[in-house]
Amino acid sequence: MIPAIIIWVCRKYFAPKRYKKFSSQNPVDPKRVVTVLFLVCSLSAAFAQQSKFNIKRNGEVIGEMYFQQKNEGENTYLTITSKVQTRFVFKINVETEDQAHFKNGKLLTSNVSRIVNGNAKEVKKTNWVNNLYQLKTGDKTNTLDQPISYNMMLLYSKEPVNISEIYSDNFQCFIPVQKNGVHQYRIKLPDGNYNDYHFENGVCKLVVVNHSLYTIRMERV
Repeated sequence: MIPAIIIWVCRKYFAPKRYKKFSSQNPVDPKRVVTVLFLVCSLSAAFAQQSKFNIKRNGEVIGEMYFQQKNEGENTYLTITSKVQTRFVFKINVETEDQAHFKNGKLLTSNVSRIVNGNAKEVKKTNWVNNLYQLKTGDKTNTLDQPISYNMMLLYSKEPVNISEIYSDNFQCFIPVQKNGVHQYRIKLPDGNYNDYHFENGVCKLVVVNHSLYTIRMERV
């Protein structure tokens, strides 16, 4: 949408007119053109980038995940939402929503929420308060004084080049990053499971979730 607006502005003010010439009483005002382009580019910078992933199990699509990143000046806002419906021994319906806010590359807040078969799980929150992080899970509170500049949500938009560990908003701790190959990384989770992330041109294209009970592929559409 934004590139189309820029093209329209350029055509309107810069392209030669075939049927109408500008008169001396109606000259083009360069300042006006620059102002319009500045406003358009400012709107473009604040627009969100959204990606969709199909969630598959045994080749069958069982859900969808959406990743959104919005940059506004010094602030970066991340949102991940997903819905999964499948059956193991019994039917499972899972909805998730993760949110994070970075400022100047530093995590300020993050929230992790889960609804499983209609039952809401305890929300996990990470908040930067008084020069340290407060970690909350339900009524339980802990602290962390290590700076957070890269969390697991960022894996969907930024390849972890030269990054040795990342912060898990769900487990509320740092996790090592293991490079498995060219543009391939493995994240071993504290619960014994692990995820493999595959990147192309710095962007995540595939995530393979390796659980003790199942394997799930999340493929970028």
